[in-house]
Amino acid sequence: MDSSNSQYAFLENGGAMGVRIREIDWSAHALGPVAGWAPALRTGLGIVLGSAFPTFLAWGEGLTLFFNDAYVPMLGNKAPTALGAPHPEVWHEVWPELEPYIRRVLAGESFFFENSAVTLERHGYAEQAWFTFSFSPLRDEMGAVRGVICTVVEMTDKVAALARYKQAEERLALSLEASGNIGTWSYDIDTYATHVDERFARLFQVDSALAREGTELNRFTDMIHPDDRERVLAAIAYAIQTETLYDIEYRIPQRSGIDVWVNARGKLFASPETGTRRFAGIAIDISERKAQAEALRASEARAEADRRRLDVLLEAAPVGIFYLDPEGRLLVANAANNAIWGHYPNPGSVGEYGVWKGWFIDGPRAGEQLAAADWPVARVLAGRDTDAGVFEIEPFDIPGMRRTVLVRAAALRGADGELAGAVAAHMDITPQVAAEKALKESEGRFRAIANVIPQMVWSLNVRSGAFYFNERWSDFLGVPTKDLTRGAWRKAVHPDDLGPLLARWETCRAAGAPFEFEHRMRRGDGAYRWVLSRALPSSGDDGAGQVGDWMGTLTDIDAQKSGEAELRAQARRKDEFLAMLAHELRNPLAPISNAAQLLGMPGLDERRLRQAGEIIARQVRHMTELVDDLLDVSRVTRGLVQLDRARVDIGVVVAGAVEQARPLIEARRHAFALHMDGAGWVDGDRTRLVQVLSNLLNNAAKYTPQGGRIALHVGRSDGAITLEVRDNGIGIAADVLPQVFDLFTQAERTPDRSQGGLGLGLALVKSLVQLHGGSVQAESAGLGQGSSFSVTLPLDEANALAPSPATPAASRAGAAASGRARILIVDDNLDAAQSLTEVLRAFGHTVATAATSHEALALAERDWPQVFVLDIGLPDIDGYELVRRLRAMQDGRPALYLALTGYGQAHDRVLSRSAGFDHHFVKPVDLRALVAVIDGIGAAP
Repeated sequence: MDSSNSQYAFLENGGAMGVRIREIDWSAHALGPVAGWAPALRTGLGIVLGSAFPTFLAWGEGLTLFFNDAYVPMLGNKAPTALGAPHPEVWHEVWPELEPYIRRVLAGESFFFENSAVTLERHGYAEQAWFTFSFSPLRDEMGAVRGVICTVVEMTDKVAALARYKQAEERLALSLEASGNIGTWSYDIDTYATHVDERFARLFQVDSALAREGTELNRFTDMIHPDDRERVLAAIAYAIQTETLYDIEYRIPQRSGIDVWVNARGKLFASPETGTRRFAGIAIDISERKAQAEALRASEARAEADRRRLDVLLEAAPVGIFYLDPEGRLLVANAANNAIWGHYPNPGSVGEYGVWKGWFIDGPRAGEQLAAADWPVARVLAGRDTDAGVFEIEPFDIPGMRRTVLVRAAALRGADGELAGAVAAHMDITPQVAAEKALKESEGRFRAIANVIPQMVWSLNVRSGAFYFNERWSDFLGVPTKDLTRGAWRKAVHPDDLGPLLARWETCRAAGAPFEFEHRMRRGDGAYRWVLSRALPSSGDDGAGQVGDWMGTLTDIDAQKSGEAELRAQARRKDEFLAMLAHELRNPLAPISNAAQLLGMPGLDERRLRQAGEIIARQVRHMTELVDDLLDVSRVTRGLVQLDRARVDIGVVVAGAVEQARPLIEARRHAFALHMDGAGWVDGDRTRLVQVLSNLLNNAAKYTPQGGRIALHVGRSDGAITLEVRDNGIGIAADVLPQVFDLFTQAERTPDRSQGGLGLGLALVKSLVQLHGGSVQAESAGLGQGSSFSVTLPLDEANALAPSPATPAASRAGAAASGRARILIVDDNLDAAQSLTEVLRAFGHTVATAATSHEALALAERDWPQVFVLDIGLPDIDGYELVRRLRAMQDGRPALYLALTGYGQAHDRVLSRSAGFDHHFVKPVDLRALVAVIDGIGAAP
C-alpha cells in the first residue's frame, strides 16, 4: 500500500471535510504534518467525520477545531476559516460560557445539555438559538485526555414551534371570549378534574369559580337531560377511547322549565410540552337554532315526504353520494358522505372546492395537495363524462386526521345532451389500505424476528410454492439464501437421512399433520451436525380448512445428542449413590436395634447396660455425621454457604485438621508424617479450611490398609500455598480419577467398606476450595499405587488483623455458680425431654421439664431458671414466640436461651437468632457442646 495514502486512511468516508483536511498543508500549523498526528487524534477524527450527527473535535491545549459535514451549516459565515482554528477564537462570543465546561471535560468529565439557549454571531448579527449538546473527553492510548468530542443538535425550530403553539392557544381563548355564546371545557385524563369557563358554567348552573378551579365530571353530566345522558356519556367514552372527534347535541334543563340545547364538540389533545392528555372542546348554545330548525321541519314536512324515496335510496348506499348543479353547487348528499367528510361547507361553485383538503397518493404528483380543478367532479363539470382517483383527505372538523377514499364522478345530461349537473361517489377505503399496510409491516416484523432467533426458519406457501428461508440458513450452510430455493439444502442433508426425511415430510404434508424429524446436516465447514426439524401447517383464508402455509424450524441439537451418554452416566452414578446411601444408613441401624433390644431384657447388668448405651451413642453420632455431610454438600453446591472470612494462619488450619483426623489415623495404626516447608496466611474461613484438610486426611486413613503411611506436606511458592496429602493406600482406578470430585461418584476403594461414608467428602472439598479461590487435584498411578490430593490456596500478604472480640455469650454474667445451673427443658417429646434431663442431672445441674409453652411460662414465673432449652415445634406456641415472651418476662434477671430443634439449615439459624436465642443446637444434640455452653456461663451474683 502507498504510504502517502495509508497516512490518510482515517479520512476515508469523511465527506467534504475529509477532503479539505487532506488538501491542507499542515506543516506550518502547530499540529505539524498529518504523518505525525497522534493516533488518538486520527481515531477521534475518523469517528467525527463518519458521524451522521453534527459533531466537532477540539484537540490539544490549543483546542484546534475539526468538524464533519453535518456541522458546517451551524457555523454560518464562520465555516470558511474555522477548520484548524482554535475553538475559543471561532466561538469567541460564547467562549466565556463554554470554557468552564470544556475545562472539566478535559479533566475527564462528560456533559449533556438539552435545549440550551445561546446567543451566536454566525451570520454577522446576534441571534438567539437553542441546542442540545453532548460533551465527551477524547483519551489517548495511555488514558490521558487529549481533546473534546461534542455532538450537537440545533433545537431552535422546535422551541419556536412550541412558542407558536402557546400563541395559538391564546388567540383561541380571545376568539371564544369575543363570540359571546361559546363556552369551553376541558377534562384532564390523568387527574379526572373538569375545568370550564364562565359561559359553560352558566349553562350548567354551576358556580363559575368552582368550575374554573376544577371539579368532578359527573357534576356536569348529572345535569344533562335524563333522555340524553347515557348517549352523551357513551359518546364521551368512545371519543376518549378511539381519540376521534366528539360532536353531540343534548339538552340541559333550566330552573325556568325550558331546556337549553347545547352542541358540544371536542377531541383528545396531548400537550406538546408535557405529554399530558386532556379531553377538551367547546359548547355552543344552539337553542335558537333548534327552534328555527323545528319550525323549518314543520314547513318542510310535505317536501320531505316527496323526497323520501330518494333519501332512502341515498341513505342505503354504502358510499358517500352527492349531486351538484352545472355551476358546481352542492344540492343533495347522503349520510355516508357526511360520515366521510364530517361537517363540510356547501360550495356555491367549483372555485370554492379549494377548501376540501385532499392529496395525491401515487404518480408524479404524489403528496401534492389537490387544487379546486383537480377534483374528479370538477373535471366532469369542465367537460369530461367520467373521472376517478384515489386520494388522501382530511375530514372537516377533524384537523390532522387522514382517510383514504376512492372518488368517482359522472356527468348528468339532459335529453338534449346538455350538462345538467354531476354525481359523485366517495368510498372510504381506509381500512383496506390500513390492512394492506399492516400486512406488509407484519411480514417485515416476521422477517426481522426470524433473522434474530438462533434457529433456521423456513416457510412454504402451498398455493404458490414459494419458499422463505431466514439468514441463519446462509450462516449454517455457507451459501446465499437465494440458492436455497434451488435445492442447496437437500444437498446438505446426510445421504443416509435424506430418504427417510423426505418420506416423513410427504406423509405429514398429505395428512396436514405436524412434522418432526431428527437428521444430520452438513455445515459450511464440512462437519455434519444433528438438527431437529419441525413444521406446523396453517389453514388458508378460504375457510375450507385446507392447509395454506407451512412454518418450520431447524434447531441444532448436536450438543444435546453428544450429552445423552453423559446424562446416562450421571443417572447411573446417582442410582449407585442412592443405593450406597441406603446401605450406609442401614449399617448403624442394626447395632442400634440390637442395643435397644438388649436394653429391654430383664436382669441386665451395669457393664452390658453401659456397653449398649455406648453403641447407641456411637452409631447415632455416625448417622448424624452422614446427615450433616448430605446437608453440607447440598448447601455448598447450591451456593448457600456464607464463608466467615478472616486472615487465617495456615499452621492453625493444619493443627486443627490433624487433631480431628488423628484418632482415626491412630486407630488404624498408620505412620503419619508432617512436612512444613512453608507457612503463611490465607483469606478464608478457618472452620471450612480445617474441614477440607481433615476430610482429605480422613479419606487417606480410611482407604489405606492398616499400618500404612500418610504424609502431609505444606509448601509455598509463587504467591500460593499448597497442602498435599499422600498415602500408600489402594489408589484410584484411571477411569474413576477424572470424576473423583463429582457428586454421586463413589469408587469401591476397600473390600469391606468398613469405614463407611457416602463419597461426598471430595465433592465438598472441591466446592469449598473453589469458594476460597483455590484449586484441588487428585493423582494416582492406579489401583494399589496410593493416592495424592493437593489443595492450592492464594496467600494473603496483608498485615494480620486484630483478634475477634469475645462473643456475647462468653461475657454473659449472672447464670450459675460453681458450674451448676437451674435449667428448664421445654419439649413435647417426653422421651427426648426425659433422656436429656437425666444426662444434665448427671452433670450436677438442677433440671425441670415442661411439655407445652404455657406450662413453661408458668414454671418460669414461679421459679426463674438460669438456662432455657426450648424446642421450636411446640404444639401451642412455637419456640420463636416462647423465647420472645420469656425475654419480656426477664426483667433484668440473667438467662441463657438455647434452641434445640431438628431444623439445622442456615435460614433456621438466622430465624432463631432473630427471635432471641443465644445458641442453636440440632437434634440429636452434641452433648459435649451443649454441656460446654451451660458450664461456661459465669457465677450468679
